[in-house]
Formats: sequence, structure tokens, C-alpha cells
Amino acid sequence: MNKALEQLYRGKWNNLIENSKELRTAYPLLIKVNEDYVNADIRVMIVGQETDGWIGELQKCEKSIAEAQEEYFKYFYKSKNKNRRPFWNRKNFRYFKEELVKRWPNKKVGFVWNNVHKIGKISRGKPTPRIIGLERRYFDVFGSELDILAPNIIIFASGDRCIPVKHLKVKPVNKDPVSKVHLLDFPDIFAVRTYHPNAQIKGGKKHFKKQVLNLVCEDT
Repeated sequence: MNKALEQLYRGKWNNLIENSKELRTAYPLLIKVNEDYVNADIRVMIVGQETDGWIGELQKCEKSIAEAQEEYFKYFYKSKNKNRRPFWNRKNFRYFKEELVKRWPNKKVGFVWNNVHKIGKISRGKPTPRIIGLERRYFDVFGSELDILAPNIIIFASGDRCIPVKHLKVKPVNKDPVSKVHLLDFPDIFAVRTYHPNAQIKGGKKHFKKQVLNLVCEDT
């Protein structure tokens, strides 16, 4: 899987570098998975919003593709500092990871992290329209990542951010906080969307996490 991911990114890299010269973008999020994910019976992808200045400015070209993948690997699998952030603690990722492992005690469950925006600003926050356009034109890899990573389940904890593969329209998250998402080119993947854990809503979001969990476990 990791070799296939590296080849995917390499095929886009030169065009991305060349066409990002006038934009101050962070490095794209380049995935690298461990053997637990590769050998899992059930593979779960949990998807956030943006990268928040991920590993520095792309135009400085200080890291190779392999080094950027290694940065992902170290952050995702080894860093404990990230657990202070709502996306990673029991408001989101840790909750789903712990609960899904409990639900399937006789299965090996593997997890991978992704974002709907693979390229962000060098600071925190939503990418600018120009950066979003850059990604869509020169680094549209999300669907190819699904082909390679073959998740069984995707949890989009991304609110109303655009899902970067073809899908049937879903209602705004404030009208339908937990929605099944029908991915047109990936009918075998069970996908569900809910609020991002940073969202501030009246009454809180704890019950929506349970709804997501129940939907996932009923349909898989």
C-alpha cells in the first residue's frame, strides 16, 4: 500500500510544485500506513477538514515525498501531543477507535486518517479558494487513495466541507447531523458524515457520535 501511495503522489508532484509557486501552501497530507492497517479485517478511515499548516511550506521543498509520508506516520502512530486536540481525543477519533474495537472483539480493526482538504495554508484554518482550486486541478488524489487503502468504513467528521469524491447530495449538517453518504464510485464503502468535533452547537454533539457508531455497526 505504501509503495502504491508513494507512486500516486509522485505522479502528481512536479505539476503541483510548479503550479503552487504563487501560493504559500503547506505540504500536502501524504499517507503512510502500518501493518495493522494493511492486515486488518475491517479498515476504518476517519476524515477531518484541513491540515493546519502541515509540516511547513511546500515551496521550500525541504522534504521529499518519502519524508513527508514518514512525517504522517510519526504523527499519526507515535505522537501523543495530538491527543490534546478535539479531533484526536474522545470527542472524535479516540472515541470511534475504542468503541469500534469493542464492537468487533474478534476482528482486527485498522484505522487511517485523512482530510477532505489535502493541502492547506501554512497557518491554521480553511484553505483559500485558490489553494482549493490548486488541489482540485493538480493534486486530486482522494479517490485514488481510496482505491489503494480500500477502507470498509469512512467517517467524515468534516461538517459541510465538500466531500472530494462523487456522491449523492446530502442535507446541510445542521439539518441532518448524521447522514449516510453514498459514494457513487465506491458503492462497497459504508460512509457517514457528521459535525467536525470543533463545531459549537446548542446541546452538544455527544449523542451524534453514538448515532454514527450505531449506523456503522448496523450496516457492516
